[in-house]
Amino acid sequence: MTGKITGMLAIFLLLTACTSGTGERQQAAAGNPLIEASISELLANPLDYDTRTVKIEGVISHVCRHSGDKMRVMQEGSDLSVQVMLGEFTGQFDTESEGLWVALSGTVVTEVTNIDELHSHSHDDDDDHDCSSTLEAIEAMKARGLDANIRTHIALHQYETR
Repeated sequence: MTGKITGMLAIFLLLTACTSGTGERQQAAAGNPLIEASISELLANPLDYDTRTVKIEGVISHVCRHSGDKMRVMQEGSDLSVQVMLGEFTGQFDTESEGLWVALSGTVVTEVTNIDELHSHSHDDDDDHDCSSTLEAIEAMKARGLDANIRTHIALHQYETR
């Protein structure tokens, strides 16, 4: 009897261990495939990755000392970096994490930081420009002859450090 319980427990642990890293496979099955990208690719074309799940690798170059809810990850061999919002992982990184290599996956979030310029250039009183997406905001700004400043960050889903 004890042998059966031990065997069942071993099978359960094996299955649990095998499925703990399947987030990537589950995303692909759900229609949101994991996209491997370098930080330079992500920063060169952030709108191509907006709301998509990406996997990047790099070195933790900074962890926020005030809130601990964000960090910057730098592409090795360059000065390019991307901000990573830690969300539920807040507190799992600190200044001692700086310099560690990290592979992470998360959702890319883009935002137009100068959207107020669109409001100040509005010609109609009822033209409020509450855009539902970054792309919509950019198109509205282009129509007014404005250049959009885009901020990009990654909302962390999972990570591995060494």
